[in-house]
Amino acid sequence: MALPDYFKCVVTNWDYIYGLCRGLSIDIRKSGYKPDVIVALARGGWFAGRVLCDFLDLNDLTSLKIEHYTGTANASEGPRIRYLFDGDSVRNKNVLIVDDISDTGKSMIAAKEYIAKLGPAGVRTATLQHLTCSQIKADYVGEVLDEWAWVVFPWNFVEDMCDLTGQVMRKEKLKAYTISDVKSCLKKYHQIEPTYFEITQPGRLYEILCEMEYRGKARKSGNGAWEPVC
Repeated sequence: MALPDYFKCVVTNWDYIYGLCRGLSIDIRKSGYKPDVIVALARGGWFAGRVLCDFLDLNDLTSLKIEHYTGTANASEGPRIRYLFDGDSVRNKNVLIVDDISDTGKSMIAAKEYIAKLGPAGVRTATLQHLTCSQIKADYVGEVLDEWAWVVFPWNFVEDMCDLTGQVMRKEKLKAYTISDVKSCLKKYHQIEPTYFEITQPGRLYEILCEMEYRGKARKSGNGAWEPVC
């Protein structure tokens, strides 16, 4: 899925996501559903799955690997289950499938259909964030995003920001970029406000540029500036 040059991104942090997990656990308790096992969709659902186990006093946590995105904001043709697991982990149990976000909804649909064939006592779903364009809405939702945006989660921060930063540097086509230049480009192309970025992930853009250098995606050009490596 090719995206336009300009699309909105939202940067999150651990505290914010932890709060969404807490809200989900309260909603699950209020509903009366008592899961026996949480199936966290890999990799985005791992953090939420583990935290929900803590809030819901659960010891049984497993994972299902579903591949959907091949890079930042780049989707493959459709989700596929990478590694199958033993049906005994969910058979005759109340299952809660957990993911970070329901974007197209295809990953959650695939997971629910797969687990339903393994003989669970019940299956419900939960996502931290739900986009209204999704084909499915989970039974439990941390928050609804009315406008499509690419969400930069804290567990994917380095990967996403390296990709996004490299993309905007190549689009703008300057010879070299200071940190201030990069911030301006991220605001221009992805609506990431510099002040908001520093509040959410303080001082980390320099870290991203250093990581890009390590990965061979950027190099220092002197005077505190950087240039992309195509």
